[in-house]
Parts: sequence; structure tokens; C-alpha cells
Amino acid sequence: MFLTFADNKAEKRSRQAVSSERPIRSLTKAISWRVTGSIDTILLSWFFTGSLTTAAAIGLTEVVTKMVLYYLHERVWNRISLGRSEMGHGQKVAVLKEGPAVASSGNC
Repeated sequence: MFLTFADNKAEKRSRQAVSSERPIRSLTKAISWRVTGSIDTILLSWFFTGSLTTAAAIGLTEVVTKMVLYYLHERVWNRISLGRSEMGHGQKVAVLKEGPAVASSGNC
């Protein structure tokens, strides 16, 4: 028996709805984004001020403040259900215990 395409997509959505982003993932994303953003900030600051020392000071200051703000932003958004399908706790457990859906042999 084979899973139909619709069943595969439904199962994938169920797994995504059950899992949420853990804090370590948010922290890792925050660090990688800040490295990218800080390089950009330092280069732009250097271009506009002509001083590499000033550019580095601006870049190093903003790396800390923006990393903290991004992490907090991610954690807040992880609690917001906008754009996510809602499932109760009992439903989440049922989805995990049911196993994959299978198509009946008469419909294939």
C-alpha cells in the first residue's frame, strides 16, 4: 500500500504543527544573522565615515544589541499562532501515535 500525495502532505503538516522551534535554534539563527548583519554594518559605516575604527565600534556595539533583540523577537513570534494550524495537546499525541495514513487498495 502506498501513501497518496495528499496523505504525505497532510502527514508533513501534522509533524510541523506538532513541533515548534526550540530556543537553541532561535539562538543559533540569531548569531548567524548577526554575523552577516554586522559585516554589512561595518562595511557601510566604514564607507560613510572613512574610519575603520569608528566602523568597528559601531559594528561591535550593534552586534550585541541586535542579537538580543532578534532572539526576543523570535521567542515572541514562536508564541503567536498567526499562520499556524492550531491543534490541541490531545490531538498532537494522537497524530504521533496513529502512524502514516494509507490509501485503500480499491482507490489506487
